[in-house]
Amino acid sequence: MKKLSLTVKIWLAISAVALALYLIVLLFMPHLIRNYFTDALMGRPAPSDGPPPSYLSIRGFNIRGFTILEDGTTVPQQAGKAFSDSLFQQIKNNAASQQVPRQRHESADGQNHIRYVIHKEMVYGKPLYQVMFLDKAEEDRFVSNLLLNIAVYASIALLMSWFASLFIARYLTRPLVQIQHHVKRIANRDWHDPLDIKQGDEIGQLADSIETMRRQLIKQDEAQQTVLQNISHELKTPVMVIRSYAQAINDGIFPRGDLTGSVKVIDEEGERLEKLVKQLLYLNRLDYLATHKTVQQTVSLDELIAGIAQRMNLQRPEIQLHLALQPVTVEGDKDTLRVMIENLLDNHLRHAAAHLEIKLDVNGASNECALYFWNDGSQIDPQFFQDLSQPFQKGRGGKFGLGLTIAHRIVTMYRGRISLQNERDGVSSTVILPL
Repeated sequence: MKKLSLTVKIWLAISAVALALYLIVLLFMPHLIRNYFTDALMGRPAPSDGPPPSYLSIRGFNIRGFTILEDGTTVPQQAGKAFSDSLFQQIKNNAASQQVPRQRHESADGQNHIRYVIHKEMVYGKPLYQVMFLDKAEEDRFVSNLLLNIAVYASIALLMSWFASLFIARYLTRPLVQIQHHVKRIANRDWHDPLDIKQGDEIGQLADSIETMRRQLIKQDEAQQTVLQNISHELKTPVMVIRSYAQAINDGIFPRGDLTGSVKVIDEEGERLEKLVKQLLYLNRLDYLATHKTVQQTVSLDELIAGIAQRMNLQRPEIQLHLALQPVTVEGDKDTLRVMIENLLDNHLRHAAAHLEIKLDVNGASNECALYFWNDGSQIDPQFFQDLSQPFQKGRGGKFGLGLTIAHRIVTMYRGRISLQNERDGVSSTVILPL
C-alpha cells in the first residue's frame, strides 16, 4: 500500500466508501422494506362491513382485512370462508393469546405463507381484534423486484462514483505532481523557473513555501558566487606579491631597497594571507555550529572582555582604553564569544585616533546584556552600515574584511542583535545578548 501513488490511494479510498455504502444499502434494504409493509398493515383499520374479506388497495398493494369479536364471530360474517378451517382457527387463537396492542404473525395455509397483523382494541370493556394480512408470495415478489431495481441503480451510481473519484484524485494530485517535478529540478540546481500554483488550500501553501525556498536558494547561490569571487581576489593579491618579491630577490633585486625591507613585505603579505585563511575556516566552522548542538558552559563575560582588551591594547599602546564592565555571566561557547569580542575590538582599535571605550551593562527588565564599543576615529558613510556584516564588503579605505561578518554570525547564533552607528564624532558598535 505504501508503494502506491497518491492518485491510486485517493481513488481507492473514495471507491471503498462508495462500495461500503452500496453493501449497506443491499444488506439493510430488505429489512426496511418488510418493516414498510408491517407499518402499513398496522396503520390501516379493517373494514367493518361489505362483502366477505375484501381486497383493499393500500400503497399499491392488495390487502385483506376483517374483525374478530370476543365470541369468535367475524365482521363480515363470511370472512372465515376465505381460509381453511385450520388457518382460521390459528388466527383466532393468536388473537386470543395476544397480550400487546399490535403484533405481527405468520401462518401457513397449505403451500401459501401469509403474514398478518392483529390489532387488539377494547370496546365497551370487551376485546375486539382487527386482522390485516398480505400474501407472503406477493410481498416477496415485490421485495425481489424492488431490490433488483435498487441494485441496478446502485451499481450505476457506484460505477459513476468510481469515475468521479478518479477525476477528483487526478485533480488533487496534479499540483502535487507539478511540485514533485519542480523540486527535482531544484535538486539539480535548475531553479530559475518559478513555481506558479495559485491555490488557497494546503497544497497552495506548500507551493508557496517551495517558491520561497527557491528564491532563497537563488539568493544564497548568488551570495556564494560573490564570496568565491572575492575570496579568489583576496587570496590572489598576497600570493602574487609574495611570488613577485621572492622572484625579484632570487634575481638579486630588492624592491624595498634592501633584503630586510623586501623580506618584511613578504612576511606582511604572508601574515595577511594566513589571517584571511583562518577567517574563512572559522566562517565554515560557524556554519557547522549553527546546525549542531554545542556544549554550553558558564562564561564570565566581563572577565573575558577585560583579558582580551588588555592583550590587544599592546598592539597600539598609544590608544587610551576606558573599561566600564559590570559582572555578567552567560551560557554559551567561550571560544565563539572570544572571537566575536576580538573581531569587534580589533576593528575599533585599528580605526581609533586616541580613545577607545568598552562598556558592559545588564538590563534586568529584559534579561539582556549590552556590550558597547566606541572609538574616536573617522566616521562611516551611513550607506555602508547595512552591508558591513556581509562577507568582503568594502569598509573604510575600500578594504575588504571578514571580522564584522564573523561577529554578526556569532551574535545571530546567540539570538542577539548587533548594530553600528556614527556617534560622538566617532563610531560605535552595540551587541545585545540574551542572558
